[in-house]
Amino acid sequence: MDRFIDDNLRAQLTEAFQPIERDVEMLVYTSSRVVVPGQEPAGEEQATLQLVREVADTSERLSVVERSLGADEGARARGITRAPTIVLREKGSERDNVRFIGLPAGYEFQTLVEALRMIGSGDTGLGEESAAQIAAVTEPVHLQAFVTPTCPYCPRAVLSAYRLALANPNVLAEGVEASEFPALAQRYRISGVPDTIIDGPGGQERVLGGQPDRVFVDAVLKVARNGVPA
Repeated sequence: MDRFIDDNLRAQLTEAFQPIERDVEMLVYTSSRVVVPGQEPAGEEQATLQLVREVADTSERLSVVERSLGADEGARARGITRAPTIVLREKGSERDNVRFIGLPAGYEFQTLVEALRMIGSGDTGLGEESAAQIAAVTEPVHLQAFVTPTCPYCPRAVLSAYRLALANPNVLAEGVEASEFPALAQRYRISGVPDTIIDGPGGQERVLGGQPDRVFVDAVLKVARNGVPA
């Protein structure tokens, strides 16, 4: 398989990751190779592993851990059921609420890079008022941002979801490569991207397009029973 990152891009990534002050790991869940009836087939596992390893090679602050869904008994209980799923988190942390399901290629490569920078620097760019409102959410809220590699507006939606998840462990944010997992996309009747489905104890909201962070914040507060929309 050809390399994803050439020398020029490698140099750019090395520079982009210079501000990172915390060690960040990319935990990649792969399938057990056992076909489960009714379960959507695995996506681009090997390509995903190669890509994240090449990214990790550009900074000593980055690392990759591969884990099998079949060997991790707690993964399904935590809602990790598809491979590949990338969990992005500070090394040593047990948090797994920032995820990307599928291969982060094309425009979604930008999502991966920016997410690593946010986690590694501790600076998400989420405003103080929004961060405080999201931090006050006490019940689980789930954001699924459906994207495709060819969509230039999609990274904005996924990164908005990630900002909210980094502000509160009760918020689970997933970027989902819709073309790689069509059955999941069809379940939510995804007809265009980005399309973000937000589920919580108070119902479901939908955010179409790459909207400002505030739109996602308000949607989360609407479905969180203790949320107070601005």
